[in-house]
Parts: sequence; C-alpha cells; structure tokens
Amino acid sequence: MAGATWNAPREGWGDLYTPRWVKGRGAEKMGLCGICVEPRERGGEGRVVWLAMKFSAYNYHMQYGHGISAHTTRPFSPPLAFRDVTRPNPAKGEKGSVTVGMCHHCRKWVPVEGVKDVQVKVPELFWWKHAAACHGASTIEG
Repeated sequence: MAGATWNAPREGWGDLYTPRWVKGRGAEKMGLCGICVEPRERGGEGRVVWLAMKFSAYNYHMQYGHGISAHTTRPFSPPLAFRDVTRPNPAKGEKGSVTVGMCHHCRKWVPVEGVKDVQVKVPELFWWKHAAACHGASTIEG
C-alpha cells in the first residue's frame, strides 16, 4: 500500500473493524476497508476502498456496508428468531407482510426488512441499524 502506514488491530486477530492500513493525518486521515480489498474468492470485493476516518465515512461503511460493530470489532449478532407479521392496509407498492427478528439485547421484535416492495442493495441494513443503536458491546454466545 503505497503511502500508507500499517495500523495494528486494537482487538487482536479477530478484529474486523480496525483498518490495517491508514494514510493521511487529522481531517485527511483515511482507512482502507479490509473487507472490500480482499479478493472475491476470500469473500471480499477485490477493490481498494479508502474512507475518511474523521467524518465517520469509515464507521458507516463498516457498520452498514459490512455489519461490523465498532464496539466489538466483530459482526453484529443476528436475530434470535424470525417471524412474519401481516401489515394491515399496506399502501400501493408496499409489502403485505414483513419479517421481524428478535433482538437478544432489548428482547423486541425488530423489522429486518423495509415495507416498500423493492429490491434493496444491502438487505441486512435494517437489522444492522438496529444492532448499531441497541447492542453496544453485547453479543450472543457462539
């Protein structure tokens, strides 16, 4: 990584959040997404993605693009269970039912998909947004 500096993971080998390579300083500091840069055969996207650290671009990308918690440095815990809930009076272009997941932390049923009947780019986004706001450092075993 030309012009970049090695940045040791803060939580050891299982840390998926901390950027391994950084460049710049202060407001210009950027972190390399370690997931995007991996080749496709290893689960990555095979592309170099530098994101601003100062303005939370890196944080948002890791949490809402890959589902990696800034608190635990690992993937968000998934729902404990799923169920479908029928929606009364859905509007045109909306789903008649949505899937909800049980949160291990707040014990609430949380929508894991949107009500609009459209294809979404990151289907897990609805769950990850809840997890980022609710879970903190809490995780389920396993």
